[in-house]
Amino acid sequence: MNEESSSLPFEVGVRKEANKSSDKGHKDTITNRKRIEAIIPSEKTDSVLSTLESMHIQATFYESKGMGKGEKYMISYGKGGKTTKMPYSIKHTVVTIVDENKVGEVINAIRQSAGTEGKSNVGIMVISSVDDILTIWITSDTVSYD
Repeated sequence: MNEESSSLPFEVGVRKEANKSSDKGHKDTITNRKRIEAIIPSEKTDSVLSTLESMHIQATFYESKGMGKGEKYMISYGKGGKTTKMPYSIKHTVVTIVDENKVGEVINAIRQSAGTEGKSNVGIMVISSVDDILTIWITSDTVSYD
């Protein structure tokens, strides 16, 4: 970590997570990681997160709005209860990063837990390579209270 003088009352550090795992006496092996983003119906988010948690995989999610083929959002307004269809649908995007050898298992688990009877297409998944992972932390060791 490069330490530079800062005018901030705290230090901000960045630690790069090694993309190699090393064991003593063994050759270093490169672990390739993949980022999986699943855009799914909001009501399936809890099911997908529970499935990933049971596999000991951490994930995060956020609300996303898109103008794709999904069911559009209806809003009512004004007197008389007028309604209008919004030009976007509301979904949730679940994001996780896994080792390359677990990608197939995670994809199948998400498909099964996000599936809806009677519908063949309920969302999309995007898989991309991860070159580096950085961990960011803030330490307050330099804060002084005078």
